[in-house]
Amino acid sequence: MDDPRKYYKDTTMRLLGSFQLLDLALKVYVGLNYKVIQTRVEGLLDFGYTEDDLSDLPLGRLLTLFKKFNTNAELHARLQKLQTERNHIAHRSLLITMVSLYDRGTVEDKYIEYSMLEDELTECLQAVNAESTQLMKRVQGAA
Repeated sequence: MDDPRKYYKDTTMRLLGSFQLLDLALKVYVGLNYKVIQTRVEGLLDFGYTEDDLSDLPLGRLLTLFKKFNTNAELHARLQKLQTERNHIAHRSLLITMVSLYDRGTVEDKYIEYSMLEDELTECLQAVNAESTQLMKRVQGAA
């Protein structure tokens, strides 16, 4: 590897994109729950929450809401670990590539770490999507 910064930056950008997809998947899951609640309580009480209310929420708040509607404790724990990583990646990850802070060893180590994190993030994203699919099946079966 000539200069690991390029590979590191590419991986970091893919991670940031995947975290945005995770945000979207959580919004879809929580939004679907909101739709079900709205349908079930219509005429009984006012329930004004919609998927639009989720549009600007950060990952931490989305995870809190997801846990309220989902009982998969193993997935919750995995997602919680990802949140910590996401915050570091979003706010500090590219700093180590700057000339004044550049340390080749650190960049290479983080590149390896982020490559493994990318796999975990992909698995968690698939798991959230599977939870949404199961929820939709339960809703359709109850209709």
